[in-house]
Amino acid sequence: MTAPHLAAAVPNHPPPQFSKITRRRLFEEICDRIRAKLARGEYRPGDKLPPERELAIEFGVGRPAVREALRTLENAGILTLRTGLKGGAFVREADPATVTQSIHDLMNLGHISLQALMEARIVLTGSVLRMACERGTEEEFDAVDRSIDISERLELYGELNERLTAGTEYFRLIAVAAHNDALLLLVDSLSVIVRRVVLQVRPQTTALVPLRRQILAAMRARDAATAQALLNDFFAQVQAEFLLANSRA
Repeated sequence: MTAPHLAAAVPNHPPPQFSKITRRRLFEEICDRIRAKLARGEYRPGDKLPPERELAIEFGVGRPAVREALRTLENAGILTLRTGLKGGAFVREADPATVTQSIHDLMNLGHISLQALMEARIVLTGSVLRMACERGTEEEFDAVDRSIDISERLELYGELNERLTAGTEYFRLIAVAAHNDALLLLVDSLSVIVRRVVLQVRPQTTALVPLRRQILAAMRARDAATAQALLNDFFAQVQAEFLLANSRA
């Protein structure tokens, strides 16, 4: 008589569900350890890492795990893997292509809009320009001046691709004058993406050489406020031409 009573007293709840405990894969741990060595300066750009065999002994793992870790770091743009007698795993030099591809992929996935990209470029270039006004040398300003001369000649007979190359070089040289490697990398990356978009839309650009020369004159005078105002005019004109061309596409 007691068994039915006891059964009824027990709540009819499903057993608790727990997520599975997963161990971290070996190659991920190896990646983190190599990254830590890079952060500590034990490896510099261009350095060759020890062979797979030595890394396997150092980390206490098998060579397949080391091989997978090296391939992962290559895909992340950190290492370059070369074959042959002089091959091996080498620490890559700074390359904007990795950042460029990441931003481009996010645009293709719809996570970054074209408008957001244009705004980011304007903000970034403004910061770079202000720093260039403070830090740039006369030799660096002369390099900017020569790039403007090239743009002036190309506006008369150059193809769009050539004019874009000259325009990209203009802003890159300003970034060089800012003396900040991180900003230079970002300027290069955004310039590549903007170049791709312009080649697709193909706006009818008007003469921008006078504004470029005025911006340079303000840079030489160390007048960041005037340079920024002129840059705003420059981008306003570029954006208006781009939007007009995009509406016709």
